Amino acid sequence: MRDSLVGRYNIDALWLDATEPENDDLLGRMVCNGKYPGEMFRNAYPLIVNKAVYEGFRRDIDNKRALLFTRSAFPGIQRYGVATWSGDVGNDWETLKRQIVAGLGMSVCGLPWWTYDAGGFFRPSNQYTDKNYHERFLRWLQTSVYLPLMRVHGYMSNTEFWNYGEDVMRISRNALSLRYSLLPYIYSCAADVTFRGGTIMRPLVMDFATDTTALSLKYQYMFGRSLLVTPVLEPEINQMCVYLPETEGGWYDFRDNSYASNNGWYETGVSIENIPAFVRAGSIIPLSTELTTTSSLSGADFEIRIFNGTDGEFCLYEDNGNNYDYESGLFSEIKMKWNNKKRAFTIFDKRGKFGERREGRKIKVILVSKNGISEREILYDGYKTVVKF
Repeated sequence: MRDSLVGRYNIDALWLDATEPENDDLLGRMVCNGKYPGEMFRNAYPLIVNKAVYEGFRRDIDNKRALLFTRSAFPGIQRYGVATWSGDVGNDWETLKRQIVAGLGMSVCGLPWWTYDAGGFFRPSNQYTDKNYHERFLRWLQTSVYLPLMRVHGYMSNTEFWNYGEDVMRISRNALSLRYSLLPYIYSCAADVTFRGGTIMRPLVMDFATDTTALSLKYQYMFGRSLLVTPVLEPEINQMCVYLPETEGGWYDFRDNSYASNNGWYETGVSIENIPAFVRAGSIIPLSTELTTTSSLSGADFEIRIFNGTDGEFCLYEDNGNNYDYESGLFSEIKMKWNNKKRAFTIFDKRGKFGERREGRKIKVILVSKNGISEREILYDGYKTVVKF
């Protein structure tokens, strides 16, 4: 693999399909130089094959992060730079529901990097003209904005957005743009996984353990610690009832920054343009409109949205984005705090060994409150800055 593929073509990531292995290929075979029956390794095979590829990648490819994408997983596989997906699934509404439950289950098992084939792997033969399928496809895609990985894939399909017509293309591109704008937030959540054992896709028990109604919900979940995702799981609706768990200061609608509700059941409007998502008060969410790679994160100007109602904090993480220097401490963190009583936002000194302090890094600070939006623009040079509202 090193000589014929990875090293030769400077490949960034490897897709290891069929690591079950497919068709029970270990049955009746002796492995490890004929020492053991293959059946002994059937369940753990995904762990072992990904271990082999990961260790080879790190040995033979100079200081480049390994990303392995595998169809099957086993406990402990997260240590090998592995993301897994749910395999060859259908595209109907019931399957989408089951995907969300499955992903949350994977997350609480300690496997934080998970996704699905947005739009389903098996698709209708008339997928490019079937308006009913287009609606399902968009709901799969819009939900995947808030998964650890966002991915589109389909069996014997040309899945580029433009194949489905102007409306699907426009709405899909908006979803993709939203995903990229969240990159500073997602990357910091990823650092929480690596350094503090966190997870990105979070069943509500993780953040609202005493809210019995929240614990009964199958399909709502947190994306990071700030965003509540409420997937649309049925066709042709313009209203849906969502549950906003009890949290100090209440919730804001992430789609338009409006104040939604203090807590409890809430009726929200639904359009084909997006799925509802909500932000808990006190959240600080960094966004960007110019990022396409993690490697460009540290040099980017960005926007910070603060959601008023209670105190909050966030730690923005930055590193090279494509190597293992962070294992030697070459990363930086920028801590941010919102003091609700004083209406003061503080960006603290940039800490860490990665990146020089940059003069004039443009940051737009937006305070979202019940009464509307207030904006400030600052130039951050890596030293403590206080913004008053």
